[in-house]
Amino acid sequence: MHAISSLAELGFARINLRDVAVRSGVSLGVIHYYFESKTELLIYCISIYKEEFIAGLTELIGDARDPERLLAGFADFLADTVETKAHIHRLWYDVRAQAQFDEAFQAVVCEFETLLTDIFHVLAAKMRELGVACQASDALRLYLNIDNWFRYCLLHKLMGEGEAVSLLRARTLEELRATFPLS
Repeated sequence: MHAISSLAELGFARINLRDVAVRSGVSLGVIHYYFESKTELLIYCISIYKEEFIAGLTELIGDARDPERLLAGFADFLADTVETKAHIHRLWYDVRAQAQFDEAFQAVVCEFETLLTDIFHVLAAKMRELGVACQASDALRLYLNIDNWFRYCLLHKLMGEGEAVSLLRARTLEELRATFPLS
């Protein structure tokens, strides 16, 4: 979708619907037919992206048969996201920041924060199913720790630091192994 690429390239504060129309090759009228504002368009676009992101993690967890491969695959998935979709994913952090100032973003941010936290509960349940001991309360702590590493490494990737993706992979795996100790 061209609209999400346009939004991701410039960020919420620097773009208007006319810019999106020009970059997407459609008329402003077409965009206004579907979206009253750039806020509505951004919420729609970020929802599509986050749904795909969460679906990818859900599939990864659901298909896992080996705990070590699951942890490595999870770390790889996050690192690959920063490697290949950094500009789009930074839009999520833009929306999260905007939610602190604009009520229009709060519901979607809360919805996806809940879904992201739930992924870590699903991961914990899968690890227990695979015979790895862990506490259910570890899921929220793990999400918050990994999200902080993700945001940090995303920023450094966007600033051109070549080691950011490998740092994310290593730190994610470290956090996962600390939460889910494999004997």
